[in-house]
Amino acid sequence: MVMKPITSITRDVIRDFMINQVLPAIRSKWPREDVGRPIFIQQDNAPSHLKLDDPEFCAAAKLGGFDIRLICQPPNSPDFNILDLGFFRAIQAIQYKKDAKTTEALVPAVKEVICNSWKQFKLFTHVLLHNCFLIRSFVAQLFCSHSWSTRHTLQIGCF
Repeated sequence: MVMKPITSITRDVIRDFMINQVLPAIRSKWPREDVGRPIFIQQDNAPSHLKLDDPEFCAAAKLGGFDIRLICQPPNSPDFNILDLGFFRAIQAIQYKKDAKTTEALVPAVKEVICNSWKQFKLFTHVLLHNCFLIRSFVAQLFCSHSWSTRHTLQIGCF
């Protein structure tokens, strides 16, 4: 595999990646019986990310009978971000265990974990995803019932 840096992440770069990498990966792995059900891709509010109604993405997202939509996390609310709550922390844990200091070292480390322990990784992913949504639900309930604001932070260690 050849890795080369992208010097500028623009909306066009994001669109190309989403349409040519992310959408085909989702389509290849999604259960056929659930093809018509909505699939949400969450993105943060980075200026370079796609607008929710991006015409090229929306057209590509409907191919094959799929209903793939973009959503954005609430602004300035990392506790509502499913990716930050779980997946990025899981990848970061792998990085620390493997002592990967560069992208070139991290990519094979993550692949090794996925390939060498696929059953455990699938279970881990399912459990992790479930826990992420439980934590997000808990945070949302706290936010609504105690008038939390974006100034509050979630202490993950308390779970």
